[in-house]
Amino acid sequence: MNPIGRVLLVAADQALLSEMTPSLVGREYELVAVPDARQASMRMAAETFVAVVADFSRVPPIDREALAKLHKERGGFALFGLEPPAPLSPTIVAPLRRLPWPLPRGFLDQIRAVEVPVLFLVEPTLYLTQGVQNALRQAGVQFFQMENFLGVIEMLHDQMRRAAEAHKPRGFWDSLSGSSEEPEGWMGHIAVSKFAGSHAEAMQFDVRLRQALPNAAAYLVTALDELRVAVSSIRNNQPTVLPREWAPRIAEILTDGMARAKAAPRGKERLLLIDNDIPTLSRLSEALMASGYEVVTTVNGEEAIKLAQQKPFALAAIGGSALDTTKLAGANLAIKMREKDKDLRIILMVDQFPVQDALKGVSRAVELGLDDAILKPIDVSRLVFSIQRALERRFLILENARLLKEVQDSALKLAQVNGFQTKFFATVAHDVKNPLTAILGYAEVLGMRLKDKPDELKCASHIHNAAKTLNLLISDLVDLAAIESGKLRVEIAPMDLGAVINEVRSRVDVVAQRKHIQFTTAVPPNLPPIQGDDHRIGQVIQNLCTNAIQYTKEGGKITIETTVQPDWIIVGVRDTGIGISKEDLPRVWERFFQTQEAQTMRKAGFGLGLKIAREIVLMHGGDMAIESELGVGSFFSFKLPIPKFAAVAAPVSPAPPAKPKA
Repeated sequence: MNPIGRVLLVAADQALLSEMTPSLVGREYELVAVPDARQASMRMAAETFVAVVADFSRVPPIDREALAKLHKERGGFALFGLEPPAPLSPTIVAPLRRLPWPLPRGFLDQIRAVEVPVLFLVEPTLYLTQGVQNALRQAGVQFFQMENFLGVIEMLHDQMRRAAEAHKPRGFWDSLSGSSEEPEGWMGHIAVSKFAGSHAEAMQFDVRLRQALPNAAAYLVTALDELRVAVSSIRNNQPTVLPREWAPRIAEILTDGMARAKAAPRGKERLLLIDNDIPTLSRLSEALMASGYEVVTTVNGEEAIKLAQQKPFALAAIGGSALDTTKLAGANLAIKMREKDKDLRIILMVDQFPVQDALKGVSRAVELGLDDAILKPIDVSRLVFSIQRALERRFLILENARLLKEVQDSALKLAQVNGFQTKFFATVAHDVKNPLTAILGYAEVLGMRLKDKPDELKCASHIHNAAKTLNLLISDLVDLAAIESGKLRVEIAPMDLGAVINEVRSRVDVVAQRKHIQFTTAVPPNLPPIQGDDHRIGQVIQNLCTNAIQYTKEGGKITIETTVQPDWIIVGVRDTGIGISKEDLPRVWERFFQTQEAQTMRKAGFGLGLKIAREIVLMHGGDMAIESELGVGSFFSFKLPIPKFAAVAAPVSPAPPAKPKA
């Protein structure tokens, strides 16, 4: 099996190679390993890879930058970096470190005790809701915060300069007095900055920070689902950095890069919280992030619309006055957001007082078809329950839509395939039938002229027999094409069914004798007159008899049976052949279907005979039936209607007596 893509691993670590191989091979990727970036560059110049994975513990920063530059210039592949485990202590000099949210226990105690510059790059939602800032305040850590991280290096550098000046040697009397003053303009050596960029951008910023302040410690704080972030980065053709222990999940991220991250638990979706009350936003977002949701917050309706347009949300919880239609808030905002995304689930958080307005707000939510309306102050458990229920509804709606589309797409493809097959059958039948007729004619002429040459006559006979077999196959295709296009000709006229049965028997009896099969008929002497196409009904009976002979072993028995009922004549062929299993019985009328047992015995044929036979019977106003037991035999039958005006028919010639078994 050819791989769906090749992955290049830049690492000299056999253990890492062993960790990644099973998951990649299991998803049909091929893994190629090189020890350094130089060899990786050479391989990438000559070969195509869907992804490059660099082990940052073995790839120096200058080579990482080269790979990032190559990815930016060339594109066409996903770039992964694997971070080795890094100690969180700020006293240990290390590159940018990730911090999970909530912060690890004891970490802030270390931050409070250090004197080195520390920078927290905080994702926007955590920054807006003051999650990190409140944690620092509660731990007694002095810090300053900045909306824009671009000036934070200069600010930290300035704060450290002020601290150094304040600690210069002082006069003798100052030393004795023990007095100490904070430097003028001192805000602290710890900074908190909002950061909306990628991990790769944060690492680039960290390099700049440590060039200016070599002993600085930088942390990237996020509550986002790392797997979801990685998938999003790959989808947007951006580099992504993962913890080294995530190496076996790269195959999963690659596979899901063009689709939704399947590993993210269903229901743990992106949520948008909108409210002009910052404490409420902070409290709710912390609780929802602790429950595993990815939360984005805003206090502005216009910004909420922009955020939803940039990247879809599964659910929006909208606060503010539900009755305020003078600005983009409350119910008015819900209407606008639902117009932009019909699949967005919406919960309205309604002010509890005044009571009359609260009742109107709840009624408005029902009127708009929103998922829920919750009165403030919001109970977190009530909100989580409402979110879970709304997301379940969203999942079912989207899943139903997906399944419906799959069914529609499958039906369209099936219709296209059927149309192609019908056209193909008609074309083959037309283009092959004519030259085949010529071959049969010339083979017959050759047979007459080569009577005195046994060897040549044998060859001509083989040609004639092969052409006859092929002619039967083409005839089946012609009939199938005619049936599926509605053009099969059936000429209904008075028909002598007994004569048709006798004629078919005379044609197939010779074949039965060759296999030493006892062939008999059980046809009443007086059959009522019926209407039908004697040629097509003969085709049906011959098909049933031919199948019976083909699937009955030597020494078996075949009988054509006819039964007269008040409104129907039933014709059946009973055999002692191989039979059909109960599982296969419903499929015998399908075109091209052959049971496994039949395939081992059949010499030629498309498996169209029963399909064509049934269609012919249906066109006569009748139907077909089958009774069969595997290893015992089968009874195929069809019934034809007796016209209401039919009287007792004149006697027909009785069927000839069955020939004795050879």
